[in-house]
Amino acid sequence: MADGHRLTDAELAEIRRRRASVRASLACEGMVLTAEEEALFDAMDRERLTPDECAQRIIRFSRAKRRQKAPASA
Repeated sequence: MADGHRLTDAELAEIRRRRASVRASLACEGMVLTAEEEALFDAMDRERLTPDECAQRIIRFSRAKRRQKAPASA
């Protein structure tokens, strides 16, 4: 959020509570989070990032992974 609001203990607890269900849903679709992705979410929890900040962090993470996979140009 623009005002710099950090997640409260209750908000963070709710996110963590729902995470198991999200993992199960992803697994049903054949998607399993890597250790690196799990670490990303754990770091965002520790930092109590807002949803907007989390979205930006995930975008940066995804773009970096995509760049790593891109073939080197000659």
